[in-house]
Amino acid sequence: MIEKLTDLPDGILGLRVGGRLTPQDYEDVITPMVAEAVREGGRMRCLIEIEDDFSGLTPPAVVDDVRLGLRTVGSFDGVAVVSDLGWIRTPTQWAAFVVPFPMRVFPMAERRAAADWLAALPAEARIEVTFDETAGVVTAEVSEALRIEDFERLAATIDPWMREHGELPGLVLHVRRVPGWTSLGSLVRHIQFVVRHQGKLGRLALATDVPVADAVASVADHVLHPQIRAFGYADLRAAQAWAAGS
Repeated sequence: MIEKLTDLPDGILGLRVGGRLTPQDYEDVITPMVAEAVREGGRMRCLIEIEDDFSGLTPPAVVDDVRLGLRTVGSFDGVAVVSDLGWIRTPTQWAAFVVPFPMRVFPMAERRAAADWLAALPAEARIEVTFDETAGVVTAEVSEALRIEDFERLAATIDPWMREHGELPGLVLHVRRVPGWTSLGSLVRHIQFVVRHQGKLGRLALATDVPVADAVASVADHVLHPQIRAFGYADLRAAQAWAAGS
């Protein structure tokens, strides 16, 4: 059994799940709801309330679940799972480390807190990218925990220029504090980004007030290809000028 929740804040999709899910549940409720959300806004915040009598999915429903997940995994801004079932809560907490979006588990008593958490998630990208093509310097303004999409956004700016011109002269990371990652998947994508661009970047400037930035830059400058230097968060222009080779 599955039904759509209607008492949630605007912009949040809600489902109440109980009993045993069948392909008919997906056809009647889930698939149309997801299709409508993607068509209207492209991004989803979803609250899933799982009742104590939930007993899983029939085998055909498992297939539908996998197919739907593969098609929509990149369309979520966040998912809140509300349940008191231990066999739901524990696997979901582990899954939160690998999905490419924020996901949290709440007990039934904190359903309102789950909705508030979803509503408070940042609506915009965690990383804003600007590119001075004349100087060949990309500035990445990082404000929140990083998602997989943020590295895709950065790569979409850098990679075409590199294919045409070769080495990128400079990259500036403007970061007030250590942002972290929304999931293990985001961390893996970060590592992949660094490895793929190693040797193709001339200078990396860290414009940040993070206390260990100077030490990190000093050590990294000896082991990585790009020259690396730390600047204060307020010294963005100086960082950009250095990254451009001025």
